[in-house]
Amino acid sequence: MTLSMPKKTGQKKREERDLPGNVRRGLLAHAQGHNWTESAKISGLTPHALRQWRKHPQADSFIAEAINTTLEEAHGTLSKATPLLAEKLISIALDPKVRGYTSVQAISECFKIIQSGIVDRENKIEMRKLREAMERLSGNRIQDDYIDV
Repeated sequence: MTLSMPKKTGQKKREERDLPGNVRRGLLAHAQGHNWTESAKISGLTPHALRQWRKHPQADSFIAEAINTTLEEAHGTLSKATPLLAEKLISIALDPKVRGYTSVQAISECFKIIQSGIVDRENKIEMRKLREAMERLSGNRIQDDYIDV
């Protein structure tokens, strides 16, 4: 006679399931600056339950991806406005009636943001090249936990 493991019944553990849509909405709200209570209302959960979902193995990567998507959209918006900002900067710089320091700082910050977005993109490309070179040298796939591209 052989002993067999009893069949598991009921729901899977939280860590064994994918993040449900309502939890994703709640975590996204929290990542966007809402407190736990507001985020829980958005997700239809209690604040405690949402904080428990925050410990889920997929939560960190989901939040990071959501933040990166938001940043990319913001960079896209700023990039589209760059020609108009450049024209405004030139008109301010050439207008003898306007004291340039009034809006130059905001325009300058926009260009800094654009530049940092370009540098970040270039760094991602270089990191990808490094990862590929390391994989070729070691003959193994490099785990995403060690190098984040």
